[in-house]
Amino acid sequence: MGENKIINSFEELINTLSENECSIELNEYSYKKTIYVEHNIFENLIKYELDFEPYLSIAKECLLQSVQIMKSVSTNRFYIGIVNLGGHRPVYEIKPIRLKEILNQYYIKKMFENYAQELDWGIDINEKYEI
Repeated sequence: MGENKIINSFEELINTLSENECSIELNEYSYKKTIYVEHNIFENLIKYELDFEPYLSIAKECLLQSVQIMKSVSTNRFYIGIVNLGGHRPVYEIKPIRLKEILNQYYIKKMFENYAQELDWGIDINEKYEI
């Protein structure tokens, strides 16, 4: 199971992403799409709780405990994601994210508002790459 960590400032966030450069770059299309992953892949991502403003307010507005980003141990790529429990078995959805999207509070809010509807509607079942 992946670790859980807390990031307390923009400086810490930027340092975390710069110290963990992704080993495999994706094309631009992949950053616009959400993919399904298996439970074990989702659970093995390292979770980083963004414990500072504006992410605390975004979490509250979107009815989340916190805004999290997640990191793959094998590629160092960061993701946002959810466990979708919408009337079916749990479905694990993730979307790759870069620093520019993480720093864009409007983007983050859009991804998580309305029960992460934007993430869910952005699914591409044919998109495949190493997590």
